[in-house]
Amino acid sequence: MNRKVVTTGGSQSDLRTANQRRIIDALSTRGSLTQAEIARLTGLAASTVSNIVSELASVKLIERKESLGGPHGQRIALVPSAGLVIGVEFGHRHLTIAIANLAHEIVAEKRIDRPLNQQWNDDLVFLNSTIDATVTEARISRDDILIAGLALPAPIDLDGRRISSAEVMTGWAGIDAVDETEKALGIPVFLDNDANLGAVGEQIWGAAQGIDDLVYLKLSDGIGAGLVLGGNLYRGADGSAGEVGHTTIDERGAMCRCGNRGCLETVASVPAILQLMRPIFGPDITIRDIMQRAHEGNTACIRVLEDTGRLVGMSLANLANTVNPRVIVLGGTLAEAGDILITPLRAVLSRYAVRGVAENLEFRPAALGVRSHVLGAVSLALNHAPTGA
Repeated sequence: MNRKVVTTGGSQSDLRTANQRRIIDALSTRGSLTQAEIARLTGLAASTVSNIVSELASVKLIERKESLGGPHGQRIALVPSAGLVIGVEFGHRHLTIAIANLAHEIVAEKRIDRPLNQQWNDDLVFLNSTIDATVTEARISRDDILIAGLALPAPIDLDGRRISSAEVMTGWAGIDAVDETEKALGIPVFLDNDANLGAVGEQIWGAAQGIDDLVYLKLSDGIGAGLVLGGNLYRGADGSAGEVGHTTIDERGAMCRCGNRGCLETVASVPAILQLMRPIFGPDITIRDIMQRAHEGNTACIRVLEDTGRLVGMSLANLANTVNPRVIVLGGTLAEAGDILITPLRAVLSRYAVRGVAENLEFRPAALGVRSHVLGAVSLALNHAPTGA
């Protein structure tokens, strides 16, 4: 699966090889790019990019895709090879996997319910059986899957191997998640928090393409933020940056799974909404039932989603004042409520954020929907795929 770059000998050849590597790495990380985007990301001159793109195309390492207006609008991508990568997302209630080739093309995908409160070893058995079923349905070979990216709904330590807060995802606490997953799958595994990977997924494939300062906000069973600052994913001193779901809303409020009281998650997450609505609609009500009834005009469902938006807006205003993003991408299950939740969220954020932050801040729905996290996991795997000389 190695991609051998073009060489011509001598020190000038060493420079050209290094420049080829920069272009290949950019395409491996970002998927398809225009030549102008390649130049911006690599820092290479436009003429250098043009020459190297022609060389790599001549030996069929890259291909030109659809034109967006003239040769400079053409998108460039790596040619798909015999290798595949897999992205895996363990949500609180679901498992999602996506399999892609090195040209960032998704060749198989599956999202299924995950049994609640499973231990890590049961989750990995469940994952293996799901992968087997998916590759069989897609008529691809599991042996071609070389690397996995794994998204977990918990803060991850800076070593990228363990959950750093045992209370948040108890079934995976205390283990080397990378080591155990590698043993189960038989391939290298790379790990990150799901909101971080949601930010990456939206930056590469979705609503935040070309944005270097953004917040991806996941609103679901848990609430978390992925931060991209200055073009780089920001994890904080020990990997826990973006835990906006555990900002305090009411210090005398309900106990949170993190061990504190009155966190945003205790009043504005999917479980919190369901707890409020079950006395009215019964124990079998789902969050999608509530969102549908809200869109149909049910007063109670509209109220609970509007209140959720206001509460999230208060925490998000504090985050926006701190990091000053250009774009906030709203993702996760609750983002599917649309304007019923987003309008009050924006109003509260505009009220509490300082003027300079609020005036230039743009809200965008996650273009990938609930796929943001798993596609970010795919990107994590692609970023480590062997595409070199």
